[in-house]
Amino acid sequence: MNSNFITKNYKELPPLRADLAKHLADTRAWIESQCVRPAEEMASFFTVRENGYDEHMGQFAPCYDVTAAQIPADCRKLLDLGCGTGLELDALDRICRAEGRAFPAVVGVDMTEALVDQLYAKHPDKDITVKLGSYFDVPFTTEPCGKEEFDCAVSVESIHHFSLEEKLPLFRKVWEALKPGGVFLQCDYFACCEEEVEMNEEHWRIRRAMNSEIGESDFVHIDRPKMAYDEAAVMENAGFSEVLYCTVGVEGTLLLIGKK
Repeated sequence: MNSNFITKNYKELPPLRADLAKHLADTRAWIESQCVRPAEEMASFFTVRENGYDEHMGQFAPCYDVTAAQIPADCRKLLDLGCGTGLELDALDRICRAEGRAFPAVVGVDMTEALVDQLYAKHPDKDITVKLGSYFDVPFTTEPCGKEEFDCAVSVESIHHFSLEEKLPLFRKVWEALKPGGVFLQCDYFACCEEEVEMNEEHWRIRRAMNSEIGESDFVHIDRPKMAYDEAAVMENAGFSEVLYCTVGVEGTLLLIGKK
């Protein structure tokens, strides 16, 4: 386990941003610079950036490390949403090797085949199966096991692209796929205030409308971070009995620990 601060009470957490005014000004300026070009479809965005993806995401290394450290030691089957190149699995592999324990069987879900190919190349000796597609649509469980198949589910820096309304059925789907006592580790980028939420929503609306090739049901790569306590409430509405907040050492980022 890790030494990061864990609490049930959001108000006990340290500020998500050390300098709120500067962060909001920087965010506003960055959004203005981006609103001159249309949004990109999600899978296409990552496909054209497959080279250097791991290096770029290295800035979030503590997120992967802390999430992996919270995966129960007795986890035998793991669900990984938005698994990409498997950075959280890399961190888990290091922990398993250091502690001399078995690496769990993994079912991943991701939309970008180019990133998944890198995952398979890094872990050819692991029991990893990735389902290509949207985690909103792809079934998590397999026959004849049905529901309650996984000991743990994880997602790192992925679900912040979606609205709270979209997240509710997804979180319920995760809850249904977990065994009794299972945990959902949702590590992500969160807004520091309601002003940031609205700025990012407006950014999403403007740039999505600029791309006439994007269908109403298509996903686009634009950050839409929400308040962590709103996300925790959605997790509870989806069925999780308790949601804890865990710091990870990266500004603007928290790990939510949902318990079934």
